[in-house]
Amino acid sequence: MLKLLQLKYFVTTVKSGSVTSAAKILYISQPALSKQLSLLEDELGCHLFQRKTTGLELTVGGHFFYTRAINLLNEAEVLKNEMVQFTQTNTIRFGALPSLGSYLLPSIIKKIRDTYKIELTIRNTTDELIQLFKKGEIDFAFVQDAKSVDHIRVEHLFYEPYVAILPSTTTLLDSVTLKKIFEQNLVLYKHPCDIRRFFEDFCKEKGWNLSVSIDLESNESIIPFVTNGIGISIIPQMVSKQITSDDIIIKSLGEKEFQRSVDFLYKPVNKEIAKEIVEVCRLYISENKL
Repeated sequence: MLKLLQLKYFVTTVKSGSVTSAAKILYISQPALSKQLSLLEDELGCHLFQRKTTGLELTVGGHFFYTRAINLLNEAEVLKNEMVQFTQTNTIRFGALPSLGSYLLPSIIKKIRDTYKIELTIRNTTDELIQLFKKGEIDFAFVQDAKSVDHIRVEHLFYEPYVAILPSTTTLLDSVTLKKIFEQNLVLYKHPCDIRRFFEDFCKEKGWNLSVSIDLESNESIIPFVTNGIGISIIPQMVSKQITSDDIIIKSLGEKEFQRSVDFLYKPVNKEIAKEIVEVCRLYISENKL
């Protein structure tokens, strides 16, 4: 029966280009590695390498086996990561977008911290978090505007509007519209960012121009630029609720389509814990009228 260690030896040899180099990477002797590769070929009943003076070259069968071996090793790594949920039953690995990780998750985690140990990973886009799911590195994720993904369940939590934030010295308030906001010097999140992509797609659909003067990394860095009158910005409503400065005016934009869907992702294997977390989220949403 094939062993994962044999696959590792074979793949490492192919990647390094020689048995000598692979043996150094694997911390085993060259004769020991050569013997393992020969045993692998005997077990498969075919040659994987053509041994030439210029080095090792894969046979046709070797190429086929290499592709399958890579997939098997990747699957084994994912499986190992997924098994963490059974060996560390009190640990929950959350992933979240920056705004949700900073302004929604603290309240949710506060309600479950006595039951679970929490690990939190922040990424800038929903796509990045889905990749962490596929690698088995997170168990749950708080994202926005999620689409159906194979083997990942999507639970819609609530719709959240975006709001404009303007310096207190602005002259726009009497005539502010969403279109007019987008025509101003905007201070926005830089790419990659789901919020920025939403704004760009929205403007493209409307046929509007998006005028961006400064790209910044986070919600927190946007506020001082607006306070100092350098530009205006558009942020999720939950972020705006944390603003206490008298130098910032928060303006509702009043368009139903200009909002994001806040969603919760989980795998079916975690459905019981997911149900518990969703119930906590629903209670929080109801209490805060989100």
